[in-house]
Amino acid sequence: MRLGNIVVMKFGGSCLKDSASFHRISQILRDYSKNELVLVSSALYGVTNSLIDLSKKAENHSLDMDNDFKLLRDKHTSLIDNILKGDFKEKASLEVQRELEILKTVLKDVWNFGLKPQKLDLISSFGERLSTIILHRYLESEGFRAVYVSSYDLIYTTSEAQNALPILDRTEQKVKEIIHPLLSEGKIPVVTGFFGRDNQGNVTLLGRGGSDFTATILAYSLKNENNDVKVVLWKDVDGLLTANPKLEPSAHIIRDISYAEAKELAFFGAKLLHPLCVFPVEKKGIAVEIRNFDNPNPDRYTRISRGIKTKESVVKAIAEMKNVNMITVEGEAMVSRPGTAAKLFDLMGKNNVNIIMISQSSSENNITFLVSDEDKNKAIKALNWSPFFGKEWVNVEMEDDVSLVSVIGAGMKNTYGVAGRICSALGRAKVNIRAIAQGSSELNISLVISRNDLEKAVRAIHKEFNLHEDEEK
Repeated sequence: MRLGNIVVMKFGGSCLKDSASFHRISQILRDYSKNELVLVSSALYGVTNSLIDLSKKAENHSLDMDNDFKLLRDKHTSLIDNILKGDFKEKASLEVQRELEILKTVLKDVWNFGLKPQKLDLISSFGERLSTIILHRYLESEGFRAVYVSSYDLIYTTSEAQNALPILDRTEQKVKEIIHPLLSEGKIPVVTGFFGRDNQGNVTLLGRGGSDFTATILAYSLKNENNDVKVVLWKDVDGLLTANPKLEPSAHIIRDISYAEAKELAFFGAKLLHPLCVFPVEKKGIAVEIRNFDNPNPDRYTRISRGIKTKESVVKAIAEMKNVNMITVEGEAMVSRPGTAAKLFDLMGKNNVNIIMISQSSSENNITFLVSDEDKNKAIKALNWSPFFGKEWVNVEMEDDVSLVSVIGAGMKNTYGVAGRICSALGRAKVNIRAIAQGSSELNISLVISRNDLEKAVRAIHKEFNLHEDEEK
């Protein structure tokens, strides 16, 4: 089936606030009217967190659960009252009420039988289910031929709780069956973000920020040799920045960035992007644009694509993780003993601990790795109870006052002296490096520093590589 230019647009929770923001969405759709459009909706701002809180209160038999449920209901019904009238308002109200009754039943089940991971995934999906109903009916009221589509019917995934992975071939087939005919009829599919389903029919989540992932999965599934597809992620900022502006006020927008660089930024703390959302579009060479919903300057956005545009300074951006924990495993028993790192990875994996970075001394007598605040207690407990690492000849220490700074750029590859410049800049700023690691791709150099030195470090590196200079100037 031949389709023309397709634009998959994702609207985040900050784009779904009030009548002015919904009016802005309708204007954007008119601006892109020459394209075939697929929309992905996030939950209203703050709703996913509210749903998680509700599920925990149900599990703990909290008496204020009913009040929180009422607040959730009122948030959606007041939005309907503000933006819809007549039949459209009545339909949206009935559909939202139906979803809320289902949610209430699920919460009652949690109250009686406890909160299992699958139930938490199901409860968390209601934010997108509710918001997409409202967006769909609003677009209908504005004259668009919009059709509500549940991602449950489109996106097949693995079964991991909270962070499932898409099964792309199965999903692509479902998109062909459901989305292609709608586009051929000139309709606009309005798709729930964030969740899908596994082969057993359970609701699964694509991780926090998963609506970005939904958009890129759909773009992958729609792309073929006969059409052009791109993704536009509407956010509350202009795009990806050279650094966190809270730490470096002179940080500015990155106009062009490669898939590989964007993936590094997403992994090392750029909250604008789901860590995996680049993966599907990279497979088919689909461009992604990050644009500002509130300030739609046609020239100020970030484009993620296959091409690599390097600057003379070789570094593209600085990312940081403020709250990390450095664990060092040290002992003479580790020297020349094959498989020590493998034992460590296996132990952490079995205890659901994600290793953010790892560094090993050349003498082989110690391994240093980073974990999040969420994982630190699990990691230490697992090491202490381990038949290998918990023995007296291996010492385990944790430092919880560190941060991670990652310097990212494709221009670093095969460029001499980058690590030296970073270390010199930090030395001049009186920042001590506690650990350092570089990937074999040469796309990033990551450094562990004292948490108190984070702002100094980011500013020193930003200045050293002239990242305050706009690449388009």
